[in-house]
Amino acid sequence: MTTACRPLREDDLARLRQLLAAAAGLVFEDSRRASLSAAVAERQRLSGVADVAAYLDLVCDPASPERQSLLDEVTIQETHFFRNPPQMQALQAEVLPELVRSARERNRRLRIWSAGCSTGEEPYTVAMMLRELLPDLTGWDVRVLATDLSQTALQTARAGTYGERAVQLAASATRGRFLLPTGDGRSEVRRDVRELVRFAHHNLALDPAPHESFDLILCRNVTIYFDRETTRALVRRLHGCLRDGGYLLLGHAETLWQINDDFRLVAVGGDNPTYVYRRPAAERRAQRPDRPSPVRTPAPRPGRQPSPTGAARPAGTCSADDVRAVLVEGRYEHAAGLARQAADTEPMRPELHYLLGRALVELGRDHEALPALRRAVYLDPAAGLAHFLLAGALARCGDASAAAREYRAAASTLDLDPVAATAPELGGRSPSELAALCAQLERQLSGSAR
Repeated sequence: MTTACRPLREDDLARLRQLLAAAAGLVFEDSRRASLSAAVAERQRLSGVADVAAYLDLVCDPASPERQSLLDEVTIQETHFFRNPPQMQALQAEVLPELVRSARERNRRLRIWSAGCSTGEEPYTVAMMLRELLPDLTGWDVRVLATDLSQTALQTARAGTYGERAVQLAASATRGRFLLPTGDGRSEVRRDVRELVRFAHHNLALDPAPHESFDLILCRNVTIYFDRETTRALVRRLHGCLRDGGYLLLGHAETLWQINDDFRLVAVGGDNPTYVYRRPAAERRAQRPDRPSPVRTPAPRPGRQPSPTGAARPAGTCSADDVRAVLVEGRYEHAAGLARQAADTEPMRPELHYLLGRALVELGRDHEALPALRRAVYLDPAAGLAHFLLAGALARCGDASAAAREYRAAASTLDLDPVAATAPELGGRSPSELAALCAQLERQLSGSAR
């Protein structure tokens, strides 16, 4: 998008954001105002609608083709083959070989879904790996379904021709085997790879999941554009179409913590592992509690009193346990109000600021949660859960370097935090599991920030 434009007015921006959320579940922070303004200006130019209000009237009509054109304009993202090399190496060395062995023992049927495939590099990368594992597909039924919201991206994907930037991470042997030079400095995906991939238009926020049982789903760097409730609904649908033992791969800054407890976090890749999610077998899943553990009062930290002054809690003020109980019930707005009132009354209590931040994160208000979470870790540098929540909020707000620092702090403090050991928000998982995930996220974010 190169069209020069004025920033959208507040009312037009609010209307546009409401439209994008309703049409595709997309949430755009205030920092994206300039890019949204440019997208609208470009589509106005191409559609011949000069007035912003008239253009928004046009795209508010679900039957208007211009709505899809606008979605294409705001969602096209740059990607490349073998994106996130550590994850791709784990996929190639461990996950796919295991899935192939399992399929060979059953019916030689393998189904993979690249959900949010953009311009096609991801599904073609997976197809290349499958071709290396299964050079002879006789007797096999192997398919990679690749879907995206953008019709423009899907046109590029179906063409299967890419520039040097897109293929630069592919090993020379892989390029020589699966990519053909076109003579103009570009590369074309070989036919035997393309035959494994089927592309389709799909709205992850609104459309039902495909009627398939998948062995592997890749949904990387998609949920970062959704609010929490849209993400929860999507993950439920992904879980529903993943077979027992199947894998779910998310992006480097994405986690299912406090989103969904039906997956198991597993490490693949040896001494420097990559963490992926797996749908457990039915018998193991049945043993896990359906609900978080009952609220328990955390053991007091050594040398600390409920209040820094040692005074009793002021009359009429709710306790941290009161706030936690409301959070467990899912009444996040009410919990935020209670936590804010309690934190205003006892401003030196770090747990109250953490609970306020947690409630705001649950509401999808990451920017608003940052001051409370920063105050929590300032007052208690060993508060591992607060570091973790702050890291996630910073990552979603686009500050990768600060998020990496907080993930590093969380990884080093979670095992030392007695509150984390009994916190119901862990959903039965151990602080060590969460610390391992934080270390992985810190490494990935540190790499992307360089």
